[in-house]
Amino acid sequence: MLFGVVKDMTIRFIFFLQALLLCFWWFEEHIDLPIWIRVMGRLHPAVLHLPIGILMFAVFVLLLRGELKKRAFRNIMMMVLLFASLTASITALLGFFLSHQSDYGAAWLQQHRLSGILLSILCYLLLIGFERTQRTNTFFYVTGGPAIATVFFAGHTGGYLTHGQNFILAPISDPRLHTVSNGSVYQEAILPLLERKCISCHNESKSKGKLIMTDVDKFRHGGKKGKEWVEGAPDKSRLVRYLHLPMKDEDHMPPEGKPQLTAQEIRLIELWIQHGPDFSTKVDDLNDGDSLKILSKTIGGQVSVVPVISYDDIPAASTTTITELNTPFCSIFPLYRDSPALQADFFIQQAYKPEQLSRLQTIADQLVVLNLNQMPVSDQDLEVIGGFHRLEKLNLSFSKITGSGFKGWKNFSHLRSVSLAGTQVTAENIKPLLGMPALEEVFIANTPIDETQRKELAKQYPKIQLVVNDFVDNQTLKLSAPAIVAEGLVAKGQLVPIRSAMPGVTIRYTLDGSTPDSLGSVVYDKPLSVSRPTFIRAIACKPGWYCSAVTEATVFPEGLHPVSATLLKSPDKQYPGEGGATLINGRKGFLDVYREPSWLGYREQPMEALFDFGEKGISVSSLVVSYAHNLGSYIFPPAEVEVFAGMSADKLDRLVITQPVQPPKSEPTRMGILSIPLKGASYRYYKLMLKPVAKLPQWHSGKGSKGWVMVDEVFFY
Repeated sequence: MLFGVVKDMTIRFIFFLQALLLCFWWFEEHIDLPIWIRVMGRLHPAVLHLPIGILMFAVFVLLLRGELKKRAFRNIMMMVLLFASLTASITALLGFFLSHQSDYGAAWLQQHRLSGILLSILCYLLLIGFERTQRTNTFFYVTGGPAIATVFFAGHTGGYLTHGQNFILAPISDPRLHTVSNGSVYQEAILPLLERKCISCHNESKSKGKLIMTDVDKFRHGGKKGKEWVEGAPDKSRLVRYLHLPMKDEDHMPPEGKPQLTAQEIRLIELWIQHGPDFSTKVDDLNDGDSLKILSKTIGGQVSVVPVISYDDIPAASTTTITELNTPFCSIFPLYRDSPALQADFFIQQAYKPEQLSRLQTIADQLVVLNLNQMPVSDQDLEVIGGFHRLEKLNLSFSKITGSGFKGWKNFSHLRSVSLAGTQVTAENIKPLLGMPALEEVFIANTPIDETQRKELAKQYPKIQLVVNDFVDNQTLKLSAPAIVAEGLVAKGQLVPIRSAMPGVTIRYTLDGSTPDSLGSVVYDKPLSVSRPTFIRAIACKPGWYCSAVTEATVFPEGLHPVSATLLKSPDKQYPGEGGATLINGRKGFLDVYREPSWLGYREQPMEALFDFGEKGISVSSLVVSYAHNLGSYIFPPAEVEVFAGMSADKLDRLVITQPVQPPKSEPTRMGILSIPLKGASYRYYKLMLKPVAKLPQWHSGKGSKGWVMVDEVFFY
């Protein structure tokens, strides 16, 4: 009796869920889901396996039908179908909610949603059919067969959305058999890196942040926040900044739980952006000493070069051991996919310690490549390196060795290549090294070994190639941009320094928004004093170098403080900030992160704010609005500005009405300053009204759409 009541109530509830799901789907374009429902949608991955497992159990019960009594079979099957239909309906509904907050490709997402909805309907029909007839008739099998097929199709499309295309066969699918050298830097190093760490979330089917990396043109265009890089400036590029954010930061990429980029891989991205970024330059077209070429061959070779040496005799090191040895200054990774052979690369001279090298003794049986380029390695460290008996390639370029430590090397039966360029090795000290049985090449450019000594060594060791062609860099290099130390809100009277890490440079700057140059702009000789919001742009120049890229910052000195600020019109619900206090709390907003509490956003109506300076009032000479200038995100300067003032909030006189100049073309994202001069007596209340652009201009991709006004602070002087 009780089971019958529960069953009837559950069937009615499932019918309600089905009706709700179909209504949501039919009227989708008119639905704006509240935040708490969006949170519920994130439960979709947690429940989606329930209907799959229950349906598979239903098939199992059906196969055992002959072993069960008729009544037991009916009761078990009824309960199974009841739970299958309930969980399928809930899963489809949660999936619908989730689809409204994730950046998935339209085609695969639509197929997955429709298959989920269809599966929930088929499960409901199975339940109703069996409940009415209490037997497995033709209708049961006609409905059940497609239901099982739909389970597999929904799982396939869901897996594509979650893990990307060809997820299952990816480990055995790697058709590239060419070497790194004959392809472009992008094809051979950058793209394989993106495929391993990024493209699963940034492809045509799943494009988080509207960023698609599988298509070069779309990758160049960027995501919903604009381009991912600033040409030649990795430190200002969003792609690099997100890689360096703390792991817990929601903008950190890749997200926590996903495979992270190593320090070497991040450096590759930085160098690529610093070189352009260029999608066509071949690896071999770069200079031999170019760091981008070295890293492209190192990292690109991990995935695209077919190994010619078998390492089946090497016992694999444990993942725990490799993880423990990896540090920000030493990267340990397999020589190629699934290889037990390992490579170790050291970074940052100042962070090097001999103990770090000694720690690698735990993987002496697996270490095949050791890169100590530009590390302060001494002859004492050569004794430790002598224990890495499985080494094939060793890079000691520009280290501090003299070669005296080579005397103790005996067990290097696999060592084929050694680079000693830029060291102080002598012709006498290098001889024990040249006696290694498998050695094929040694790089000795920029060492004390002269041409006469080289020829003599070549006669003694004819099987070894002694490479001496020096690398001479005749390129004119570009200086790094100077740093404007103070940015955002600064204390009254605080000076603004501009610094460069390169000694002997001349810094030139402008304060009027114009681009500084090496001849006509003001020379920086002391920290700047600013009394009004100022847009500072600066470059660094030095004879024999190209001037740096322009660095810029907006500085807002502390001004007059209102007692309170009240919003007379509510901001858009997506960007509510902290109400009126947002405008006077002294917290500057971050560009591209508009949902944080420092920003107020208006689109459908003007912003109107009332500022109270207390009973005595105050005389204000200028009012300054700090706003976001992000044209790619539809965020424009206000179309019209009005300022009112008076001693009573109910009786205000208009002091100013002005229409700010609108951008004639696309411009870089920056913090905007709108300075409005005011004249008149002292007033208690000041009212500010900012009207958003009603229609975006014809040159904009969103022409005709409404623009946004995003404001983080209002200053009074």
